[in-house]
Amino acid sequence: MHACSLEYNEAANTYSNKSGVEIKASGFGDTCKVEYLITSPEEMSCTWQLPVGNYFHTFVDYFVDNRGYQRGKSIRAAPYDWRLAADQLYVRGYYAKVKSLIEEMYSSNGGRKVTLVTHSMGGPVTLFFLNNVVTQQWKNTYIYAFVPIAGAWSGGNKILLSQMSGMKPSELTPGVQQVCNFPSDLVLRLRNTLRSLESIWWLFPKPSVWGNAVLVTTPKRSYTANDYEALFKDMGYTQGFKMYTRTSTINAGFTAPDVPVYCFYGTDVQTAESFVYDQGFPDSQPTRIVYGNGDGTVNVKSAEVCLKWKNDQGNFVSKSFPGAEHGAIVQNSAVLRAVEAVVTSLV
Repeated sequence: MHACSLEYNEAANTYSNKSGVEIKASGFGDTCKVEYLITSPEEMSCTWQLPVGNYFHTFVDYFVDNRGYQRGKSIRAAPYDWRLAADQLYVRGYYAKVKSLIEEMYSSNGGRKVTLVTHSMGGPVTLFFLNNVVTQQWKNTYIYAFVPIAGAWSGGNKILLSQMSGMKPSELTPGVQQVCNFPSDLVLRLRNTLRSLESIWWLFPKPSVWGNAVLVTTPKRSYTANDYEALFKDMGYTQGFKMYTRTSTINAGFTAPDVPVYCFYGTDVQTAESFVYDQGFPDSQPTRIVYGNGDGTVNVKSAEVCLKWKNDQGNFVSKSFPGAEHGAIVQNSAVLRAVEAVVTSLV
């Protein structure tokens, strides 16, 4: 777990792996690496996998079986180091690889435009690409549509919990707790790791989305998204505000991408919205969690940030899927049919 941490060089404004450790996203262009998140170490194909790891496998199989797509040709993947925010992905050359992959797919599939389907943090990662890396002429040539699913535009409020008192592994990755044995002190140890990750700060609830809504309450005071500096000071972790501020301008304003957008997201699932603590703050778990609407991870206020694009560009469609949970939404049959309807004219 410690090996997954990042080190931040403030002078250079860059992140790096821990000394002596090399971690990178593998299998770029190959759907196998995103079809399953937990794989058998003895088998690198998509055949022997732990069931808990199913991520995009159902999705990929659906389009291979029902629409004739081919793995490695007409349906491909662009995995990334999720520990990083968009700025560091750009520095490390990720977006140059994405651009080349899209152009390659366009050419090898008879000049058919490419549909970008993303999940969760993949939404804001791809939004940065469309708004900052490629030109409008390039988008007009190569992109058919952008289909963000469960886009974490303003993160998810339970990200706050991960940085305050920590989260259980099962809250971060549903199903993992059932197949792994973790030590009792893991929550606080995991908190230290998560605090080192740039992406976590990028996914903090945004003031522009949450305004003056109370997100955290302690015996001392209440905190909104406009009070992060005071929150981290009272936590005794002032570095947190610096890390949050550093990423707060990435995708600021949520500018419309100027490509056809189909924004799909889940609703009506109990989703953590605010946290109430007693004298044990911040190292003890909250005494009460206030829940609201969302998909269990991304609050509906965050998921619906994309709705502002309806007035900012043409070709915008949104659809909510009641009961669709965040991790399982890419396997949801109704969502699969909705994505199929978007790409039907391409096949």
